Amino acid sequence: MENDPIDAWRQLKTHLESLRRAGLLDVPVGTWDPSDFVEPVARFEAEHEPETILTEVVATVEPSVRIPIKPLETDLIPEVVERKPAPAPNRSARPVRPPAPPVSSMFGTYLKAFENPVTPQNDRLPILKLLAAEVAACERCPELASTRTQTVFDSGTPTARLMFIGEAPGEDEDLQGEPFVGRAGKLVTDMLTKGMGLSRSEVYIANVLKCRPPENRVPTNPEMANCVGYLDRQIDIVRPEFICLLGKTAVTALLQSALPMKSLRQRWFRYRNIPTMVTYHPAYLLRSPSFKKEAWEDLKMLMKEMGIVPPAN
Repeated sequence: MENDPIDAWRQLKTHLESLRRAGLLDVPVGTWDPSDFVEPVARFEAEHEPETILTEVVATVEPSVRIPIKPLETDLIPEVVERKPAPAPNRSARPVRPPAPPVSSMFGTYLKAFENPVTPQNDRLPILKLLAAEVAACERCPELASTRTQTVFDSGTPTARLMFIGEAPGEDEDLQGEPFVGRAGKLVTDMLTKGMGLSRSEVYIANVLKCRPPENRVPTNPEMANCVGYLDRQIDIVRPEFICLLGKTAVTALLQSALPMKSLRQRWFRYRNIPTMVTYHPAYLLRSPSFKKEAWEDLKMLMKEMGIVPPAN
């Protein structure tokens, strides 16, 4: 090593770059200034043999530049470290997918805690009747109140484990005062009895809207906002173990999601901390019967979580 400290710095930098390329030193050498080495190189050059200067200088300057330096185990530092080639990928093996994030976090913003204690089972039916009378007198939506035959509140048992929530009453429901009694209602009955082995009296059925929109049009956002409070109170009283949302309107009202149905199916959400799933509205299945197979897959997912064995056909 020459007596010129600048030249000593250049040589040191060359050696350190070799160490860094070999993976033995984590040092961003290109960012150092030559003046950082003038004093330590001059001092150690006068006191040590040339072959030990490299190790001594590195150990001296390390505290000042705050760069972690690995200890040198030998004076002979190879320029290239031999590395074993990585094993060839096994293309025949099935790829391992990372676990899916919990679905309950997707709509965490819309979770609502129950404000009231659990209603005793014997008190649920009379309380629901009082709520139904309140709904029957509601005129929050002037157009719906002036065109309805009657309000449509619910059907089924208030002690049900499973609650189905649809969109709004249709013409048949408006005339009879019960949800899902027309062609779509017959399909719901078949889904329950033939698919799940349940009767309508074993579940609880309600709609987002309690009044029929004229010409069965899609409910507006203000109409859903006016009526969803009644539905929340129904859920509060019944406290089902599971909720099944039938169609996009129910999804919009409760989960406040604009995602397409294909992104919402076959996964679990939580509403009021109740496991909630999504499937197609029966009226849509009547218009598009090719989607009945997908709806059946949704019901099978629901039955699996509920511990229900499908009836033998």
